[in-house]
Amino acid sequence: MFRSLIRPFNAQRSTLLKPSNAPVTLPMRSFSQSIVNYKTNTSTYTKENVHDLKTFLTLIGRNCVEHLDLFEGDLNKFIETPSKKMKDMGIDTRTRRYMLRWKHKFVNDLEPLREHKRGVKKNGGERKAKTVKAKRRALQRLEDKEKFSQEEMDAEHRGERLF
Repeated sequence: MFRSLIRPFNAQRSTLLKPSNAPVTLPMRSFSQSIVNYKTNTSTYTKENVHDLKTFLTLIGRNCVEHLDLFEGDLNKFIETPSKKMKDMGIDTRTRRYMLRWKHKFVNDLEPLREHKRGVKKNGGERKAKTVKAKRRALQRLEDKEKFSQEEMDAEHRGERLF
């Protein structure tokens, strides 16, 4: 058995030493032939197509159109306005950062305009999740306890329970 692992059998040796006129085919690894669907961006809202501030703010979404009158509807005024001045205008931090990010992407033509939805935290976020779940379970137990005691009181008043 061990000899078969070290050197081939005699039958195999004889076939290996004989010259052959047959073409040699190398083993080929077959790859999947499935078609990969890549998401292509069909949006045409780029720097070349957007010429006014109202269109820009409606495309980036998140109710940024509310701040249209602060910039007097002028796209160039919006692009030239720094963050400090936007803060003095009264734009809150989250919206201001979002608008500045989109301004950078728009000026450098990095990405077509579209709305990035705000993330939704589950159970108060990653750090607060255990606390929020524990409070929710405690409130549920308290409600169940109150419901049970109310049912017992109702049953006692109907005369079903004698205590």
